[in-house]
Amino acid sequence: MKRRHQVVLFAVLLLSLTILSPSFDFRGTPQNQEGDQDNSSFPNTSSRNENQQVPVEIVVSMSEKEFQVFSKIANQIADARMVEIDLRNLETDTYQNVLEDELAVGDSGDIILLDSAEVQGYAKRGHLYPLNATSLSKTLGESVSRLREKTEWNGYQWGMPFDFDPYVLASRSDVAAEAGLERLPQNLDEWTKLLNQMEEKTRGLLTININDPFAADAWLNEFGPGVAPSTVRNTPEASTNVGDEQVQRVLNRIQPYIKPLDADPEFNDSAMQEQSLLIVTRFSKLLEGDQGLNGDKRSPTNRVMFKPLAAIKSRSFVITSGSHEAEQASRWIEGMISASAQSDWYQHAHHLPAKQQQLNLESKKLTDGGQMIGGQEWFASETSENDVIESPMQLLQYKKKIQQFLQGEISANQYVSGILQIHHSSK
Repeated sequence: MKRRHQVVLFAVLLLSLTILSPSFDFRGTPQNQEGDQDNSSFPNTSSRNENQQVPVEIVVSMSEKEFQVFSKIANQIADARMVEIDLRNLETDTYQNVLEDELAVGDSGDIILLDSAEVQGYAKRGHLYPLNATSLSKTLGESVSRLREKTEWNGYQWGMPFDFDPYVLASRSDVAAEAGLERLPQNLDEWTKLLNQMEEKTRGLLTININDPFAADAWLNEFGPGVAPSTVRNTPEASTNVGDEQVQRVLNRIQPYIKPLDADPEFNDSAMQEQSLLIVTRFSKLLEGDQGLNGDKRSPTNRVMFKPLAAIKSRSFVITSGSHEAEQASRWIEGMISASAQSDWYQHAHHLPAKQQQLNLESKKLTDGGQMIGGQEWFASETSENDVIESPMQLLQYKKKIQQFLQGEISANQYVSGILQIHHSSK
């Protein structure tokens, strides 16, 4: 009797399961029966039918000019890999909203091109999918190690480095020769020698964008720890040794020859001859403003020469944890980091490739052409990859001190004391 009772109960349970509403999803989420109920920019990935073929959503934030290049390459890769994609290029504010709000609830698409410095933070909050669990696992070691380190956490890799854009110190060989400069200054003694030569000339020494604190940080990083905001955290509380005093004396001598601008300096012949011997700018801006690095046949006496300062800005592809298309997404990313795609991106968008083999190839071309000094490294020092800021408020404080120094309102001594005080007060 008891056994018969159990059979009846089982039959009732089975019947109940067969007549459940089709709107119930066994994953625990109700399905949307009204297709046009939500017309938001990023449909919730959890509402997708796993058997339904849907485009891989890719979210980026870049200039329209850059996006045109990106879109062309992205669609070529999608066609070749038989992956349907939906590209979205968002304004900065909208993009930040996606990262801050929609990423947490799975509404942010499948792939995001993210600042590499932010990858670990989103991984720790559970918003990203580990790439080790995808087809990308076999290519993880092919990226530049210094960039890859930013995307690793807890033994896994959460982002695939795509590109980077270092700051550079640049000049033209003919203008440099006129100033008695055989190569770009490499150390304090060479800066001092250059200053001795510049004191008899009317041309400025250095043009820099005073509204870009990262550009100033990259240049100041040349003068050792405790001068650039990104190196302050490694500086002892009492930093008043002879070496620091020598650096400050050199910076005080450089200060009158600085030509501050409100925007990135344009790199062309007339600007260089009329304004400054040297400029600090992003590598991509250098190529954008001067085709001599990008294939034109220039006279060797008028070539552009540069040295890398600090590579702060790099970007990586991440797959969101809410994605139901992780394998499709990984196949597309794999295509975007191929040698051909990385080469196309470098040639047309001027951002350096994050794939080590491709970076070696492009670096050799620049060295052989005389633009980059042989033996120079893109990652000039261990400190060059430190985050410049610890908070947005701190960035504003650093920026103000940097602007005051570049505009001649305070001395190098006051500037160094000021950034040390900002750092110590934030502890």
